[in-house]
Amino acid sequence: MKSFLDKIIETKKMEVDQLRSLVSEKELKYVVSEMILNKKEKRGFFAALSENSGEVKIIAEIKKASPSKGNIRPDLDPAIFASEYEKGGASAVSVLTEKDYFLGSPDDLIKARSACSLPVIRKDFIFCDYQVYEACAMQADAVLIIARILEKDQIKHLCDLCFSLEIEPLVEIHSAEDAELIKGCGARLILINNRDLGTFKTSLDVAIEMKNLLEPGQIPITASGINSRLDIEKNIEAGITRFLVGESIVRSDDRVAFIRALRGTNRIVENT
Repeated sequence: MKSFLDKIIETKKMEVDQLRSLVSEKELKYVVSEMILNKKEKRGFFAALSENSGEVKIIAEIKKASPSKGNIRPDLDPAIFASEYEKGGASAVSVLTEKDYFLGSPDDLIKARSACSLPVIRKDFIFCDYQVYEACAMQADAVLIIARILEKDQIKHLCDLCFSLEIEPLVEIHSAEDAELIKGCGARLILINNRDLGTFKTSLDVAIEMKNLLEPGQIPITASGINSRLDIEKNIEAGITRFLVGESIVRSDDRVAFIRALRGTNRIVENT
């Protein structure tokens, strides 16, 4: 029986094939090369997350739905949310662009980035060059690369391509096997997903245990299962101060206050 992850990748590959029939990779590469030549605005995703100030850093996510939770807030306005995230003190914005299971779109990323001054990451199921060029064309400042869906040489190739295009690869791992896969890939920021993409089981202990498997100089970022300041503090005790938070922020009625609460800059602890 196929897992949700298998189904998502299968659907994504069909989508990319359809996109290639509309805009070839050669045409897409030309658009991106012109953007680079004209020095289209770049926002430092790595700089925003690597600054060693001792403060909690939040990548706040725009997430309308997910396979595990169904609809979360399908009618959200990416521009309004991105603006609120910046007011709350987020360091960056993550935008899900996968349309069939997460109800996202490239347009969501474009709107979010236009509404704030924060660096923005395209969060999707990236497996080929075409998608990286596509991310550049929509002016993403970073892309997510999920180790579990790729081979070791693919991970290294996609990271190298990202750096050549002046966007940051954020490489996601969940297991010791993933950590082995990404050795030598050159990624500086590592997203440790507390959620198993195959079973959707989530445990905060995953990132706490996995961070010790990273290479020297790599910066761990925790994702999934972060619902309160208490969850943040548990990670801080383990030496993790950077987080990607989606559902709990999206569901909050006061996203500005909730992000500040996660960062420890006001007294609100739990979301509604």
